[in-house]
Amino acid sequence: MYDNYNYPPGADTPDAPWNEKENPEIEVVAEVTVLLKKSDVKISTSNYNFDEDGEIELNDCYCDIEEYYEKQCNPIPKMLGELTKYINGELAGGDISASRRQELEAMLQDCVGWETVDIEIEDYKIE
Repeated sequence: MYDNYNYPPGADTPDAPWNEKENPEIEVVAEVTVLLKKSDVKISTSNYNFDEDGEIELNDCYCDIEEYYEKQCNPIPKMLGELTKYINGELAGGDISASRRQELEAMLQDCVGWETVDIEIEDYKIE
C-alpha cells in the first residue's frame, strides 16, 4: 500500500503551493509624490500695512510669501543638492567600507530628480 510518506493528498503534485517558485524581482519606474509639512517657519517680510489702530496687518494679496520663503529658507530640493555634494565628498574621501560605499551611492541616487511641484504657505501670522 502506498502511504505518500505521510504527506497530505496532493502534496506530491508540482502545483502544490510549496512547490511553486517565486517570481524574480523586476524593476518598475514610478512617479512618487511626497507631501511634507513644516510648521513654524520664520519668514521675514516688509509686505504689510498698519491699520487704523496702528496694528500691523499683512497685505490681503500676500502672493510674495513663496518668493520670500525660497530666498530665506532652504527648500527640500536645495537641501538635497547640498546633501549630494556632501555624499560625493565622502565618496571621494577614499577609505570607506564597501557596505558604506553602497549605502552612500544608493542615497546619492535617491537625491536626484526631486522637484518642487507646489508650495502652499498658509496660516501665517505676525509674531
